Amino acid sequence: MKDKPMIRVVGLHKYFDDLEVLKGVDLSVYPGEVVSIIGGSGSGKSTLLRCINFLEKKNKGDIYIGEKKIVSEKHDVNQLRERVGMVFQRFNLFPHKTALQNVMMGPIVIKKEEKEDAKKKALALLHKVGLDDKADVYPAMLSGGQQQRVAIARALAMEPDVMLFDEPTSALDPELVGEVLQVIKQLADEGMTMVIVTHEMAFAKEVSDKIVYLYEGIIAEVGTPEEVFDFPKDETLKKFLAGFSSQE
Repeated sequence: MKDKPMIRVVGLHKYFDDLEVLKGVDLSVYPGEVVSIIGGSGSGKSTLLRCINFLEKKNKGDIYIGEKKIVSEKHDVNQLRERVGMVFQRFNLFPHKTALQNVMMGPIVIKKEEKEDAKKKALALLHKVGLDDKADVYPAMLSGGQQQRVAIARALAMEPDVMLFDEPTSALDPELVGEVLQVIKQLADEGMTMVIVTHEMAFAKEVSDKIVYLYEGIIAEVGTPEEVFDFPKDETLKKFLAGFSSQE
């Protein structure tokens, strides 16, 4: 692993009105690292991810992508979004465009790529996520798992340095979860830098280099999957994990 972080979050605070959701979060993500963020509902996981991508405005603190400190100017944020791909709980596909058109759109509109080049790349990405045969199909005719895989291909089409996943399987029927996790695991195996907010504990344990446990807006524990899952120190983390094991 390289010494310099790909993402560095320093002293991040976020309020919604009087509610402080993030209370001074520090986080570093290194090139090629897979970091999973876990924690209970309302702990600030999705807010942290959305602040990193400037979908939410931070109240205090700094965010660096590589060496560059991101401020809220439009130019900065647009550059950031070219480098940082995001996949949401809800797939956010354009309903009136086919799977292929959804994947092609970013490179054509934002990167000004030639249509033929964008098409070639989009077809290769649909192949990568196992959807060669769905290129001309509209989102309404795809399963939730297929829509999420198109959304992953769409984010990858921008050739980002890092991918953020905000609970990518939480809106899916249980039988469709595996196909999406398989694609994310493949990206991890290929060395893609990723930050994943997830409730899938077994998956987080399998693919992550680092686990971050958020509790009430602070990082209560951070470590390797083995340290966090097998030898948790924080009392609230122990209870949180016990809740999961009792559901299995």
